[in-house]
Amino acid sequence: MFDTPGLKKRGAIWHIDKTVRVGRHRVQLRESTGCSESSAAKAVLLRRIAEVQAQLLEGPQVQEHTFAEAAIQYVLDLEDRGKSSVRAAYALQSLDEAILNLPLSHIHQGTLKPWIDRQKGTLASGTVSRTLRTVSTVLHFAAEVLRDEHAPWLKAAPPKLRAPDWGARRPVRLTWEEQSKLVAVLPAHLVGPVEFALATGARQEEIVSLRWDQHYPVSDIPEWGVWWIPPEIRKGSARRAASAQQGRYLIANAAARAVVARQTRISPWVFPSTRHDPVDTRRRLYRINNSGWESALAAAGLKMRVHDLRHTFGERAADAGIPLDIRRSLLGHEHRDITLHYSSPGLVRLMAEAERIVRPAPKLVVVAAEARAA
Repeated sequence: MFDTPGLKKRGAIWHIDKTVRVGRHRVQLRESTGCSESSAAKAVLLRRIAEVQAQLLEGPQVQEHTFAEAAIQYVLDLEDRGKSSVRAAYALQSLDEAILNLPLSHIHQGTLKPWIDRQKGTLASGTVSRTLRTVSTVLHFAAEVLRDEHAPWLKAAPPKLRAPDWGARRPVRLTWEEQSKLVAVLPAHLVGPVEFALATGARQEEIVSLRWDQHYPVSDIPEWGVWWIPPEIRKGSARRAASAQQGRYLIANAAARAVVARQTRISPWVFPSTRHDPVDTRRRLYRINNSGWESALAAAGLKMRVHDLRHTFGERAADAGIPLDIRRSLLGHEHRDITLHYSSPGLVRLMAEAERIVRPAPKLVVVAAEARAA
C-alpha cells in the first residue's frame, strides 16, 4: 500500500505537498512530480526533500537554471564549434513548453513520460529516441560544461532516459491521385514546399531553409535546376568536425522548377512563412510538419509523415528505372562515387535522370460505338 506522506494524487498525476524543516527554517513544497506511478513519484519526493535540505544547510542559493536556458547554451556551443545545430534545435523545439521551463534537476523519465506518450501514433519511436538523446546531451552539458563561477548548472549526475519502442513504422508512398487530393487541401504556404519535396526528394530542413542565393547556375541545365545545400544543413554534419562536413547539390527537375517559378522573390527564402502575415515574407518557414499539415492529412484521409514525401520520390525514381547510384545522389546519400556526379557533366547526367520522373498521362477510356443496325 502506498502511504508516503507528502504526496497527493490529482487525476492521474501525483503532486507534492510537504513541509521540509531544517532547524528553525522550513520550506513548503507544493509542486507536481509529473509522475503517474507511485514508486516514481516517491523517488521524486525524496530527491526534492534532499535538495531542499541541502539548500537550507548551505544557505541562500542562486535560482536553478531551467532546461531551456541550458538548451540555448548547448545550441550556441554547437554553432561556435562550427557544427550544425539544426537537428538539435528541431528536437528541442518539439518538446512541450512546460518541459522547457522546468529546472534542470526536474528533467527525468517521469516528467518526460506525458510528452512521450502523446507522440505515439504521430512520431516514430526512433524520432522520439533521438529527441531524448538530445535532452540527455543537454543535461550532460549542463553538468560538465556550464558553470556559475565554480558551481555546475546541474549538480547531480544526469538521469538515464529510456526511449520507447513502438516497432518499425512502414513508409508510406503517395499515389499520384493521393498527391492531388493532399495538395488540394493544404494551406497555401505549404503547397510549394510539399510539391518541391515530392519532385526532389529533399529533406524537410533542406526545403524550409532554401534561399535564393543557393541557386547554382550550370551551363546546359535550365535556370533553378541546381541548388547548393551547405554542410550545416545536410544531415549528419553535427556528428563531424567542421573540416569534415560536406554539402551537396540538389537537382530540381521540371516539376520542381515549376514550383520554384511560382514563388515570388520578395524574400531571401524560396519558401517563406506567410501563415501569420501574408505581407511579411522575411520569416522563414520553420517546418512543413505543423498544424496545417496535420489538418490537411485529416481532410485528405491520409496517415503519413513529412519524410514519406521523400520515400515517395525514391520509389518513383526506382519505378522510372533510375540506377541505384544515381538515386542515391539525387537523395543526397553519401557514397564513394559522389564526386563523379558533382562535376558539370555529372550534374547534367543527374538532371537527365531526374527528368524521367513524370506523372503518367491519364488513361483514355474508349467507349465503343454501338453497332449500327443492319
